[in-house]
Amino acid sequence: MNGQELSNKIEKSTLEYRKLFLEKNFEKLCDYATPKLIEHLKTKQDLVFLLTELNKNAESKGAKVKNITFGKNSEIIEYKNQLQCSIPFSLEMEDDKKKVTFSAGLALISFDKGETWLFTFKVEKQQEINNVVLDLDNRIMIAERSQNVINK
Repeated sequence: MNGQELSNKIEKSTLEYRKLFLEKNFEKLCDYATPKLIEHLKTKQDLVFLLTELNKNAESKGAKVKNITFGKNSEIIEYKNQLQCSIPFSLEMEDDKKKVTFSAGLALISFDKGETWLFTFKVEKQQEINNVVLDLDNRIMIAERSQNVINK
């Protein structure tokens, strides 16, 4: 597969992640988590619980998820019979008083030469440790989380 075909497959995957996230179908979304992320959290149900609780917490404060968008993926790297890259995303939430945009990144990994892509988020603050824990090439950089708040 060439770079454009791989990027198209990545875009298709991120559109599926977006759909599932906006539908709050965290059970199905977690089917796309990397094995190392699940192993780090202990079980798939732990990841489902984490996403569900984060969403409930935001909604209990009156915030609603409005959108999630993905940027362009980084260079795709071959590593241990996998393809890996990183991709930025933005999550938009708002309540009656403000709009908050969280920006962060994910790493995407394909175990089948780019046909399907699984995601992981950063689990350790230090990049080098994070990449060891998640079995990522040291060139994969997952963007740190930042937020922008706009008062209405």
